[in-house]
Amino acid sequence: MPSTSNRNAFPCGAGALAFLALAACGSGHRAPDPAKDDFATVDLGERRALAERGDVDAQLELAAMYYDGLGVEQNQAEAARWFALAAERHDSRAQYALGVMARDPAEQARWLALAAEQGHTEAQRGFGLAHLTGVGVAEDATEAARWLRLAADRGDAEAQFLLAMLNAEGRGVARDDVEAVRLLRAAAEQGLAHAQRNLANCYAKGRGVVEDLTQAAVWCRRAAEQGLAEAQADLGLMYVHGRGVVRDPAEGARWLKLAGGRGVGVAQSNLGLLHLQGQGVPQDDALAAHWFQRAADRGVAATQGKLATMYELGRGVAQDDATAYAWYLVAESRGESSARERREALAKRMTSERIGHAETLAKEFGARGSER
Repeated sequence: MPSTSNRNAFPCGAGALAFLALAACGSGHRAPDPAKDDFATVDLGERRALAERGDVDAQLELAAMYYDGLGVEQNQAEAARWFALAAERHDSRAQYALGVMARDPAEQARWLALAAEQGHTEAQRGFGLAHLTGVGVAEDATEAARWLRLAADRGDAEAQFLLAMLNAEGRGVARDDVEAVRLLRAAAEQGLAHAQRNLANCYAKGRGVVEDLTQAAVWCRRAAEQGLAEAQADLGLMYVHGRGVVRDPAEGARWLKLAGGRGVGVAQSNLGLLHLQGQGVPQDDALAAHWFQRAADRGVAATQGKLATMYELGRGVAQDDATAYAWYLVAESRGESSARERREALAKRMTSERIGHAETLAKEFGARGSER
């Protein structure tokens, strides 16, 4: 049966918060578009004259125009100059923009702090994230939680999500699964896909909320339909195993293929199993080997052992003892207990020269997963 294990999953309360904060939440800071004008209709001369007389809104509009190249040739230096003039007048939007644009982490944190102290929501989230990751300031989960709380209380979905993870882990705050779920729900209802996926995981595990596989599937689907690859893998496995949804291996394979095509190792591994067994897809050893190969290259240890067996038996690939031995060796090094026995049995029919070649291959294969 396909495995339900998802090593790419970030279930409620799991680790790797700093990585997820940066990668999953997007942290895609942008310089603000303060006036949200149709810049094509802006009288540039009039706006510049106002800006030169110290009109902060005009300075911000000019900065945004230069930042994005709207109505003028894009010029980051000119954008920074106008943002700086507005920042000198203590405008939090300009301070935040300079923080976004700063290349030096300490300089970025300094501007974010100034804007955050004036109540700029995105800056509060950004300054909290800086403390969480130790970028530009000392790493301090308690201080991170304080700033994230301010932004979360003002409805910032990404801050709600990050603060939920801190509550789930007990970092910077007392561990509180119920509060984590409350915050996840607030972010999920705003459409944040990572919050939706993690809320689904909390329902699936009964953590901070009564276990409810149907609700888990509902929230997982919302994230999957937004294109979150890990959620697509989760939903695919729900359909394969009939967890929270009517069992439908073909629908499961469809979601797994979407996730597998975007590099989610657990989806690739399970697609291989589905093709090997002919569940929801045609039985096809070559396609099974194809998906096992992709998962193995991403460092999925259990799949590395399966791929080794395909090479040992010549299923879906040309039979090759050396390649099989190499993948068994890699899987064994990653903690796959059954790989050692299979490798040792295979060695009995191999020459020392072939084993040496296989060991060289294993170093190459192992390096692929460590690079991802």
